[in-house]
Amino acid sequence: MSAIKCSLLLSFVTAALLAYWLQDTFRTESLSGARVLLTGASTGIGEEMAYHYCRFGAEVILTARTEDLLDKVTEKCRQLGAKKVHYIPADMSKPEDPVKVVEFALEKLGGLDYLVLNHIGGSPYKMWNGDVEHMKWLMQVSFCLIF
Repeated sequence: MSAIKCSLLLSFVTAALLAYWLQDTFRTESLSGARVLLTGASTGIGEEMAYHYCRFGAEVILTARTEDLLDKVTEKCRQLGAKKVHYIPADMSKPEDPVKVVEFALEKLGGLDYLVLNHIGGSPYKMWNGDVEHMKWLMQVSFCLIF
């Protein structure tokens, strides 16, 4: 067998094995009834994640800074067949708001199975100007645990 044929055969076998080992085993049914807290849920990626979780049958708490947008997302989630969906406006960059949001989620859902942190602080969309402190503030994530 020539070197080219041998190389092609080896490449094919490697690709086939990778395809087999890396196949997606996620089952959407696993989210049915799951209790999810999703931050940054009023627009963009967070909004789309909210719709997907609701389509999959999850019980969802949504949070973001803008109540009007949260209300619209929540209404669409209900139209998509959400089992439970609630929202609470909050600014996750304020130290007291993450605690308030988690307490709300525990009250409405009785616990949490998934915490999806998708929030970011307000920032003008422009090229980075070297402001390291602003970047640290944007990337800061507030974690809180309530026992």
